[in-house]
Amino acid sequence: MLEFANQVRRKKAWENKMEIYEMIDKNTKNNNSGLTIYDLTKKLNWSNGKVEYYIKKLVKEGYIKNSDCVVNGRVRKEYSSKTVKELIKWDEMKSKPADYNF
Repeated sequence: MLEFANQVRRKKAWENKMEIYEMIDKNTKNNNSGLTIYDLTKKLNWSNGKVEYYIKKLVKEGYIKNSDCVVNGRVRKEYSSKTVKELIKWDEMKSKPADYNF
């Protein structure tokens, strides 16, 4: 029973991460600018802490990137999605796998 509950939690966490990623990716493609945590909380109607938690996970996993910009004399952290070329690990693609026998 506990194992099933953990699977449900992991699935929900994955769905939440992907929902934030899709929102950021769609915005990045439309107007080439990132979204702040405040923007995401308003669009998704989630709490600030929940958005921060998933943003940190996405940055750590390398799906999104953050940048600082100055607006009206204040620093804003904006988050935008990476391009496909940035997501591919080229070092792993160029080297042969350990079980390569051809």
